[in-house]
Amino acid sequence: MGTGKTIILVDGEAPPRFIPSTRFTLALLVFFAFIIQYSQRVNLPIAIICMVSRTESTENPLNTTKMISTNIVNDLNRNFIDVPTTTKPILTTIQKRGFLKDKQFNWSELKQQALLGGYWSGYIFTQVPGGWLATSIGPKWVYACSLSTSSVATLALTIMYFMSSTHFILMFILRFIIGVAHGVLFPATIALWSVWAVAQERSTLVSIGFCGTQFGTSLTMLLGGLSCRYLYSGWMYLFLLTSILGFIWLALWVTLTANSPSEHQTISSHERDYICNLTGHTGKKRAISLASIPWKNIATSKPVVALIITHMSNLFGLFFFLTNLSKIITELYGVPSQYTGFILAFGFFLTLVTSLTSGILADALVRSKVMTLTTARKLFNSITSFVPVLCMISLCFCDASRQVLGVITILILLAVSGLGYGSAYTVNFADIVPAYSGVVFGIANTFASLAGFIGNLVAGIVVKQPILEQWRKLFIMFGIVYFIGGLVFLLFGSAIPRKWATFQANTVKQTKANDEEMMPMNENE
Repeated sequence: MGTGKTIILVDGEAPPRFIPSTRFTLALLVFFAFIIQYSQRVNLPIAIICMVSRTESTENPLNTTKMISTNIVNDLNRNFIDVPTTTKPILTTIQKRGFLKDKQFNWSELKQQALLGGYWSGYIFTQVPGGWLATSIGPKWVYACSLSTSSVATLALTIMYFMSSTHFILMFILRFIIGVAHGVLFPATIALWSVWAVAQERSTLVSIGFCGTQFGTSLTMLLGGLSCRYLYSGWMYLFLLTSILGFIWLALWVTLTANSPSEHQTISSHERDYICNLTGHTGKKRAISLASIPWKNIATSKPVVALIITHMSNLFGLFFFLTNLSKIITELYGVPSQYTGFILAFGFFLTLVTSLTSGILADALVRSKVMTLTTARKLFNSITSFVPVLCMISLCFCDASRQVLGVITILILLAVSGLGYGSAYTVNFADIVPAYSGVVFGIANTFASLAGFIGNLVAGIVVKQPILEQWRKLFIMFGIVYFIGGLVFLLFGSAIPRKWATFQANTVKQTKANDEEMMPMNENE
């Protein structure tokens, strides 16, 4: 071609169909994997309400408050512990059933928060190693080892029921192990799609998989609430269910997947050639050391640095609000706790819908040549970054007197957050650094997790009372952070792979459109 653009057809044929296909099956299995990860992540924050005996809580020495089922779908960070709810007589008549006897533990608030934090203390350590392992040995076995380990540890949590005394340290260690195991999944996923997804389909495939995060959260919230309300020791059923699902998924994953199209046993030759030609991946193992990764190029590449900044900025806000939204809705807006869970469940559903639809829409816009891949990434990243700025401005004026506006603003915030997973910063790692996408994503996610933790510390210092004047300071801070992240990516972001970050073993004939491009798709036509 003399146009400086690359169009690769497999033996002159059109691309293989998407449904059914091996890559679509892989996306569904990734979707299932994230359902399991998030169900195992949030099962304790939900189950702990029926694990802890409220009658001996030091926070309520008069014992005028009892644990009730309307708290079951409150904030994943257990904000319901901070907001006592007076028992209503009608709820005391609910008869629980089940094969088990009711068992609860007398944990202080400090111990409860330590258990919930145990997951994150392990999660943060395996982000970069997860990306490196997925690049070196392949994402298939990183996934398998991750969820098999976490499923065993989740199943082991049930031994608490059979112990005569509370072994707090053991439970903390198990939650730490689950966090360590889960820390590799997101970086491994980015590495997986750098090999399996061509650029024209990457947003769709990635968004299908990441929808499992919101679906798993909503499903576990509802099932956990029902089990705590109607079953003796309902927390046992929740741990058993989320661990058994992990073992079922493991059998399917090991049987139906492979590290790359070249290694897959049942993929058609047409689909395999289509993916390998456009991604440039040959299927050869790339055992790399951390020292061999081009750290200087990563640190000096403007698009890569811009991506890391926007990733950190968005997750800084998202992580904070995911763990504090129920506190805002209940304490600041005065919404009864039994309705807060339904509001958040609907918000998570909106996140799922926008994640999936934005991914499909972005790919459709690029395939139809309405815009380039870079333009699509900047468009959707701007929406997921700048709309939250407007939401922060709105929240600055919302309290109990503007309850409806506050709830609508939160729903909009959750809805636009889904675009980041389906068509913006999360997908962009596989665009610009395909050969090292897992490692770079791990670095960004480590900083983002730290930022989210710092956000909660800042909130603890700033907010002493549930009043708008104090929360407003946080809303202004997060609005500034969201704006900076969106602006940096709008100015310096790209979807064109860096020359040093492509699969160097690629022997497919490609044409450079300019000195900065080595394109796996028809980027500029």
